[in-house]
Amino acid sequence: MIKPFFNWLQTFEPLYKVEKQRLKLLQSQQCPPELLPLFAAPYPDGKTDLQQLRYLAIDFETTGFNPMIDRILSVAAVPIDQLTLKLAESHHEFVAEQDVKQDTAVINHIVPQMLHNAEALDAVMSRLFALMQDRIVIAHGSTIEKRFLNHYLAMKYKLRSFPLLWLDTLKIERSFLSSQQHNNYQLAAVRQRYALPEYITHNALIDAIAAGELFLAQIIRLFGSQDKTLGEIYKRSL
Repeated sequence: MIKPFFNWLQTFEPLYKVEKQRLKLLQSQQCPPELLPLFAAPYPDGKTDLQQLRYLAIDFETTGFNPMIDRILSVAAVPIDQLTLKLAESHHEFVAEQDVKQDTAVINHIVPQMLHNAEALDAVMSRLFALMQDRIVIAHGSTIEKRFLNHYLAMKYKLRSFPLLWLDTLKIERSFLSSQQHNNYQLAAVRQRYALPEYITHNALIDAIAAGELFLAQIIRLFGSQDKTLGEIYKRSL
């Protein structure tokens, strides 16, 4: 009876649930062919060593927070292999044909002239999806990236489910601290607590690098010299 009970208990594991969503998407035959490589391989289980996995730290700069009325201005991604940022393989693109709001331009320093030689959103997103293949996606405050990705997929493919594996450095940090200890979880503020270098903010590439560095620091804080497994840090990202 021990094994059936263990199998039943496993169904409540967050990674098991996202694996079921992956299989359901494939079986539904609703996933467009160009996105199928993202879901071809089974997801790792909770005991998998973090050193063995591949990651992609990403960041979007947008005109606002609502994908129904706002637009993606730039997309950046930095791969992480063997728990090392691959800065030479960093990816950063602007998105063409956008109306840049004056107030957001003050924040992210993206002006219309920077978008003149940029490519359309479909091309930018296609390259991003290719970079995501076989990787766990990392973002700080992933709600924005998820929201804009989901809206894009719903509009272009009528796709309602996109079960990628995500790790959110903001949620990981919240899992370490009580609300009484800290109430500022902005990327720069959290990095400061780890004595990480101070970077300019609201630049997609720099923020993707910053989130990737923070993730590596959080792993050290969480596991120290112990075995570093996916299940523990994934639970903290939910």
